[in-house]
Amino acid sequence: MGQWEANKVDGQGQYSWNDGRIYDGEWKDNKMHGKGVYRWLDGRMYEGSYLHDKKHGQGVYRWADGRKYDGEWANGK
Repeated sequence: MGQWEANKVDGQGQYSWNDGRIYDGEWKDNKMHGKGVYRWLDGRMYEGSYLHDKKHGQGVYRWADGRKYDGEWANGK
């Protein structure tokens, strides 16, 4: 569910995988790009910035047990 341009996901949208993962946020050229929220079925969650499908910039990663990392990400790490 979301916006399309030139047959690619582009703009705001939500994608759900068969295993229960959900990403709701910004897309560019079929990739997570911009601000978004990614949720796993086991309770983990990342809320922050993406660049070409990877966590990049400011973001918060929360584990199911309540621990969290709040800080900068670069190229997915």
